[in-house]
Amino acid sequence: MNTLSPLKKWLLVTIITLVIVLLASYLFFRHEIDQSLGGNTEVVDVSQFETISGLFAITNVNVLSADSKTMLPNQMVLIRGNKILSVGHKLFVPSNYKLIDGSGKYLIPGLIDSHVHIKKSKNDFLLYIANGITQIGEMTGMEQHFDYFEQIKNGAIGPMMFISSPKITSQQGMKIFFRSNFEKRHQNFLSAHEGRKAVRKFMSMGYDAIKLSSDLEANIYYAINDEAQKLGVPVIGHLPVGLQLTDLYQSGQSQLSHIDSITHNLMNEFGGLSSNNSEAFLAYVRQQADAIAIKFKENNIALASTVWLHKTRPMQSADLTGFFKTIELEYQVPGWLEGSLISRGCLPGDNAYEDRHITDAEGMLAANVYYQSYNEAIKIITRALVAQSVSILAGTDALGACGMIAGFSLHKELETLNHLGLTNAQVLQSATLVPAIWMGINTGKIEANYRADLVLLDKNPLENIRNTKSINAVIANGKYLSRTQLDRMLKAVKDANNNSRKVNIDKYIK
Repeated sequence: MNTLSPLKKWLLVTIITLVIVLLASYLFFRHEIDQSLGGNTEVVDVSQFETISGLFAITNVNVLSADSKTMLPNQMVLIRGNKILSVGHKLFVPSNYKLIDGSGKYLIPGLIDSHVHIKKSKNDFLLYIANGITQIGEMTGMEQHFDYFEQIKNGAIGPMMFISSPKITSQQGMKIFFRSNFEKRHQNFLSAHEGRKAVRKFMSMGYDAIKLSSDLEANIYYAINDEAQKLGVPVIGHLPVGLQLTDLYQSGQSQLSHIDSITHNLMNEFGGLSSNNSEAFLAYVRQQADAIAIKFKENNIALASTVWLHKTRPMQSADLTGFFKTIELEYQVPGWLEGSLISRGCLPGDNAYEDRHITDAEGMLAANVYYQSYNEAIKIITRALVAQSVSILAGTDALGACGMIAGFSLHKELETLNHLGLTNAQVLQSATLVPAIWMGINTGKIEANYRADLVLLDKNPLENIRNTKSINAVIANGKYLSRTQLDRMLKAVKDANNNSRKVNIDKYIK
C-alpha cells in the first residue's frame, strides 16, 4: 500500500490551505463589495402593491402642454396598456374603461433622473416611482441591470432604464485590478486598441451608451470617441484630467456629466480658486461663459446637471449631522451609507465631503468663500447654457454621491435649477422631454402613442416648482399607483432598510 511521503503530504496540505484561503478571501471581498453596493439589503416584495392597468381614463384633469408652458384645462387622457391612446377636451370613453377623476389636479409626464447609480439596490426602484420618476439613466451599468430592466418591462414596479456601460478607466495598480474584476462597475483598458475593443464589446452587450472616467489617457479618450461615432453609440461621462474644453468640442462626446465639470476646467485654466482670488475667478467665468455655451450648442453636447449636489457641499463639509437632518436619510441604502471594510461610506468620519481639518473661524470663512464662489460659477455657466438653448438633463448622481437619495434628490435638483435661473417650464422640460429626446425614448410628452408614464399632482408645478412633490398618483409604464400604494412602498423600503442596518442612524434623522 502506497503512502504519501512527508513532502507530498506537506504540499497537499499547503495547496488545500491555499485554496481555502483564496476562496475565503474571494467570498470576503464579494460580501464587502455587495454590502457597499446595496446587495445585502433586504429586498421588498413588490407583488404586495396594487396597481390599475389595462384600460383606464383620467378625466377632468389639467394637462401639461407639450412645451411645458401651460396647463390645458378639462382634459381627458385615455390609456390602453402602456400607451396613451388619446388626449382631448371631450372624448368618448368606452364603458369598459376604469375612470379616475382628475378634477382639480395636474397631469405631467413622468419625471426622468438622467444621472443615477442603481448598483445592486432594487429597492431604489420603488423610491423612484414613489417620487414620480418613471425613467432613469444608469451611469455605471452592470450586467444585472439588464435583468432588472427585463423584470420591469415584464410588469415589476420600477422606472424604465437607459443603461450606460461600466465606467471606462485607464489606470494601473492592484486596487484598480480588484475594482475591475470584483466590483465590475469600472473596467480598465490601457491602450487605444483596448479602448476601441471595449466600445465594440459594450455595444454588443446592449448598453445604451459608453461611460468615460476622468482618468483616461488622452489617446484612449479620442480612440473611444472615434470608435463610438463609427458605431453610432453615444459617449457620456467625464472630460479626462489634463484635457481642455477644446478637446471636448472636437472629440465627438455626446454628453458631459455634471455642469460643474466646466467650472473645474475654468479653475484649472485660471490657476485655481481660493478665498483670496474668488472675485477675479468669477470675473473670468463671466468672461468665458457665453463662448463656452455657444460651443456646447454648436457641437450638440448635452449636460447632466447634478447642481444640487454642489449646493450641499458647504453643509456636508462643515455640519454633516445637520445636513443629514434636512434629507430623507432613512431611505438611503444602508450599505452605501455605512460603507464596508473596503469602501468608504457617508456617515461622519467617513464622508468624502466632510472637512475635519477646519478647526477655526478663519478656516471656516475661507471654506465658505470658496464654496460660494464655486456655486456662483455654476450659476453663471448654467444661465449661459440656458441662454444658448443647450440641452440640460436633470440628474442627481443618486447613490453615486453622498447625500443624494434615490427619488427624493430629483425634486431638490429641480428646485436648484429653478434658483439658478431656469423657468418652471424649462425645469420641467429638463426632467421630461429634453432627456427623453436625448435618450431616444418615447416618453416626455402627454400625447397619443407616447408611453403612459405620468404623474398626477395636487398642485400646479408651473406656479411653484416645489409642487412636483405634491404627488397624488403615478402611472409608470401603464400601471396606476395611488397615493395609498405609494405610501406603502415608502414604508416598505424604510422597514427593509431598518432591518438591514448595522449602524443606528436615529440621531441623524430629522
